[in-house]
Amino acid sequence: MKTKLKKFTAFSKTILPNEAKYLEENYQFTDIEKRSIISRVISNALSQNRQVEYDATIDKRKYSYIKVWIEKKLANIDVDTTIEWIMSLNKKILTDAIASKEEKEFLHYISVYKNIAYNFQNLYELAKEYKSYLLVRMRYKDHKTVADFIESFKTNYNEAINVKDQLYDATTEITNQYTLNNNDTKHLEHWLLAVFNDKNIDGKNRYQAFVLLAFMYTNYNENGKLKIIFDQIDTYFNQGDMYSRRILSNYYASRVLLHSKQDEFEKAEFYGYLSIRQNNNDALMYLNNLVAILLRNHKPDDAFLLLEKHQDLYKETHNYHQKIGYCSYQIRVLSELKKNKLAEATAKTFLRQYKNEVLNHRWHHFFTSYINVLIILEKYDEVLKLASKFNLTEKETERQKQSNYVPNISWSISLSRYMEGHINSNRLLDEIKAPLKSIQPTKNQKQLMIKVIDRLSNNLPEAFLQLKSHI
Repeated sequence: MKTKLKKFTAFSKTILPNEAKYLEENYQFTDIEKRSIISRVISNALSQNRQVEYDATIDKRKYSYIKVWIEKKLANIDVDTTIEWIMSLNKKILTDAIASKEEKEFLHYISVYKNIAYNFQNLYELAKEYKSYLLVRMRYKDHKTVADFIESFKTNYNEAINVKDQLYDATTEITNQYTLNNNDTKHLEHWLLAVFNDKNIDGKNRYQAFVLLAFMYTNYNENGKLKIIFDQIDTYFNQGDMYSRRILSNYYASRVLLHSKQDEFEKAEFYGYLSIRQNNNDALMYLNNLVAILLRNHKPDDAFLLLEKHQDLYKETHNYHQKIGYCSYQIRVLSELKKNKLAEATAKTFLRQYKNEVLNHRWHHFFTSYINVLIILEKYDEVLKLASKFNLTEKETERQKQSNYVPNISWSISLSRYMEGHINSNRLLDEIKAPLKSIQPTKNQKQLMIKVIDRLSNNLPEAFLQLKSHI
């Protein structure tokens, strides 16, 4: 039975929850078996648990029909498919290579155009390009169709460009707030919300407003407001607005971060798996985020299988920030699975191959994983050699200024200095208390610190249990 519907079952597993909700509102089959198939596709896509098998007694041609129908329905609202079409036509017009069938399709598209869609700006600019193309060829009837479209939507286009320019200015302000922490951006909130929720504004501008709101609420740590706009855009996706699988992947990945911040780790895991369904330029980042959640949910076996499955993605990437992230998590996962020797060898090989990239991009992330393994293996001299060779103590002192600082590496170095006989127990206690003097740890930081202390107390119970009571 499974083999008979293998292809359709595999296809149905690619359907994302928001796609399923859109399909649910837009199918009108009268045939009972077709309704049964589409209902099963939708319920399976929305289920977070076991998938229900499809009825193999139904004619396979009906499964083929449903598959084609779904693909066509989603392609019609896919903003990435539309922009590819617009860009293809633009190139063909510029190179005098457009076919009459393509012209007919485009002329029909703009003659019945009513609602301002996601790629409206690009469509309008294509129409202006095409208008000149037609006039030179004295095709007055078609020229009038295009000219009428341009005139009808001129006000909308001017407004779209104006909003786009304002969004660019807002982006500058909000990103400066994040990087420089030098200005207040609250005055933008009301306007951004108005843009995001205005269906008369093109979807590209609306989506950019959503991205900026999410960025702003993250800057201000306003998780309640963040969740409201996420739930709002979820509704828009269900209606077929601003939809593409690329956009959905980005949205699901953002929900991973939202739910993890709210300690909703099961939800974060669910969205994490959704975020990696679509292979795009950010797939490795989404994968790394999911592995972090799986480790948090005590599922190192699942994390290991996921990393193994995406080895090619890791090898091929030139994004060293994410490459280092992948290897760091690989070391952590191997350690969780008690494969500490392999974890150490993995770290050593990677550091030898990508030393400069590690130091320039994510030294803290990488060395935290590496040093944790060395501590488990009681290789304290190796910890001190790394600390000396790569100036980790000085780097840690600088890192203490960051608001999310957890002294994992600093404590590991102090422990190693004590174990190697470089300092006495009093000096050790002074050193491990020192990083706490300059910070007021948040609840999350305290939780992380206690995890680190619990791990280090396996090596030296007295000092670290005393530190735990100090926190």
